[in-house]
Amino acid sequence: MTYYPNPPGLQIFNVVSTASQGGESVFVDGFAVAERLRLSNPKAFQTLSTLRRTYRCTDWETGWSLEASGPVIECAGGTDSPVRRIRHNDLDRLPDLLLEEEVDHDLYAEVERAHAELNRLLGSDEYRLVVRMKAGDMVAVANQRCLHGRHSFKIDAYNRRTVNGCYVSQVDLDSRFRMLGYWC
Repeated sequence: MTYYPNPPGLQIFNVVSTASQGGESVFVDGFAVAERLRLSNPKAFQTLSTLRRTYRCTDWETGWSLEASGPVIECAGGTDSPVRRIRHNDLDRLPDLLLEEEVDHDLYAEVERAHAELNRLLGSDEYRLVVRMKAGDMVAVANQRCLHGRHSFKIDAYNRRTVNGCYVSQVDLDSRFRMLGYWC
């Protein structure tokens, strides 16, 4: 939910029914990928951790429009500090960088290279966990750390893929951790 100013900290998925083919869940440790990028391509890391991008989701039928901005990789302090949040969804990111009269071709090229390298790492089997979940399975995801998605799937008259979701804000999650004696 990149289009929330403070995306949920915890997302819970409960599988009600699975598709007849496909639909495997895919999970990627975004922090591990970001740290790998920091070491292997410092310029790309710098670009993605300093340049603010805008994300939007609009639903005209139900009448809501959500929009937020922030770097793809958000660090706790400067770019030398620990990664705090990953905000990455190509479908939500707006073409927000350039107005035709203000095109900075060097910046645009660097952003494209940085995103290509990030996407290459995100697609690497080294960082991906693919799971075929079945009805009744549930998974809790650290939403600001773990990128999650699914493979394509086919449904038929007897098999529909249904997954229920629940969100918990990062503020509520941090509060609960502190009350249990963990420092956030």
